[in-house]
Amino acid sequence: MIQVENLEYAYPKAAVPTIKGVNFHVADGEIFGFLGPSGAGKSTLQNILTGMLKGYRGNVYIGNQELRAIQEDFYEEIGVAFEFPNFYSRFTVLENLRFFGGLYNRKTEDPYKLLKMVGLEQHANTRFSNLSKGMKMRLNFCRALLHDPALIFLDEPTSGLEPSK
Repeated sequence: MIQVENLEYAYPKAAVPTIKGVNFHVADGEIFGFLGPSGAGKSTLQNILTGMLKGYRGNVYIGNQELRAIQEDFYEEIGVAFEFPNFYSRFTVLENLRFFGGLYNRKTEDPYKLLKMVGLEQHANTRFSNLSKGMKMRLNFCRALLHDPALIFLDEPTSGLEPSK
């Protein structure tokens, strides 16, 4: 599913690369995670894998295609939950999911089903600005799953989540 070979990335004006000599592969159906201290390059690596950062050295394959050659339909196949999610603060939870669902060319999941999955169904009509950080992160997870992607990227997926009771 993912193959990374000799990946290197340096931010503009950086004295040294943020990522250097990274090699790994992720098989179809495998769950794979990166652990490391702040500043180690985990988010940078995810931003490369999701096509947000260009100008890397080495090779990155998603499926059997080099990431540099992937077309915009690539974004129909991936789901991304960012560490700092952006939503429309004046929209309700449901309005946000419907808005983002409208950006896809494919049929999306029922927003209520996703909200129920993360325990937010009773907050469907609550404005995003009135949610706790943990609730916002759970909504972020729903948005990543909205279009039933083949590949999911989660950056700091447990940040702000409340412990289970």
